[in-house]
Amino acid sequence: MSGLPTAVVWTIAIVWTVPSAGFLVGSLRTSDTARFSGWWNSLLRPGELSFDAYRDVLSYNATTEYLDAVANSFAIAVPATVIPLLAAAAAAYAIAWIPFRGREWVFLATVAMLAVPFQATLIPLLQLFSGGASWTVPVLGTTVTLFPDLDLAGTIPAVWLTHIGFGLPFGIFLIYAAMIRIPRDFIDLSFVEGGDHRTTLRQVAIPMTLPAIASFGILQFLFTWNDFLIALTMIGGVNPDALPVTVKLATIGGWVDAWEPPITMAGAVLHAAVPIALFVALSRYVLSGFLAAVSLTGAD
Repeated sequence: MSGLPTAVVWTIAIVWTVPSAGFLVGSLRTSDTARFSGWWNSLLRPGELSFDAYRDVLSYNATTEYLDAVANSFAIAVPATVIPLLAAAAAAYAIAWIPFRGREWVFLATVAMLAVPFQATLIPLLQLFSGGASWTVPVLGTTVTLFPDLDLAGTIPAVWLTHIGFGLPFGIFLIYAAMIRIPRDFIDLSFVEGGDHRTTLRQVAIPMTLPAIASFGILQFLFTWNDFLIALTMIGGVNPDALPVTVKLATIGGWVDAWEPPITMAGAVLHAAVPIALFVALSRYVLSGFLAAVSLTGAD
């Protein structure tokens, strides 16, 4: 019976890997073979494989557009990762170690936000970014500005601000699960030596919960780097020059003479190389961070 779970795991891993393998092989095929046969046929005829699709993505007028889109992806993913990372660490520390009235309710409200589907809030957020929000008081007949018009529609900040809002609840929950496990003696010792909450957060809490913090940072970067829907909604056709690679790949036919499946796959493979390298380098933090979240129910 001990071999059965191992066989199941290997079966799931192989099934999960097949689409990715097909995608990689497809990026190495020619347009003709991609149109008339399945990708697995090229495994039997390796002579059909070539790097022509990658050459087409990085040649002609495609080079400028692709590199600009890569820059846009970094302009979205970096702020949308660093800002919630710092904010979530500070908020998790406050909920875990700073006594204030209603902090349990604050934590519950934060966790409850994880159940809100972000797809349902994109259009209201777009309207908020493009026109602000106001309310007319019925009795007084005056208009109160609830949110100013920031004129962010079609801009990169609109995308990473949206990612920050959606990523913070998960980040707070994940990092809190690790910070609540810090022995109280370490926190008290920091104050005995003259530290304050800011010093304790920087010198004690963050170093001791670095795996959970890094885990959230990796997952947040992966989500923002691979996002399509939020970028398409917030930028759309208003400012095509600000679109990231995920959206630009849909218009790759405008970069070369015609849309070809291998070219799209090659562009996607190049785009995926960044998060894959990041995940492989720091994958151990993802596991340890999730273990801390799973064990949260047993926290004192």
